[in-house]
Amino acid sequence: MKINIKYGLPFIELEVTFRGNKLLLENVLLDTGSAGTVFNANIVEKIGVVPEENDTVDTIRGVGGVEYVYVKKFEAIQFGESRQENFEVEIGNMDYGMEIAGILGFDFISAAKLVIDMENMMVYSAK
Repeated sequence: MKINIKYGLPFIELEVTFRGNKLLLENVLLDTGSAGTVFNANIVEKIGVVPEENDTVDTIRGVGGVEYVYVKKFEAIQFGESRQENFEVEIGNMDYGMEIAGILGFDFISAAKLVIDMENMMVYSAK
């Protein structure tokens, strides 16, 4: 999959499946410095991802400060040839001053054994 540079950062696109509903997410930051994967609540609500009574609520910390998130398990996250099933993702407001649908964090990058090829601006699975 091709890496696109926006705001001086590496972005990709991927497809998510939640309770049978699929959605293409564009503008997902490829971030080896983020421990977890986070999706923008305003975007994934289009396929029924909303807070529910039994969701785990947590806080995440980053350069921008602290953000409250809730955790959801997605049936699948498809990135090129890489597919992770029953993958937990944090859902938050992601009000970072730029257009962003999510952050693909180190949890997914390592589980999918992704290789980031900066010379060719590509990401692919080592599997």
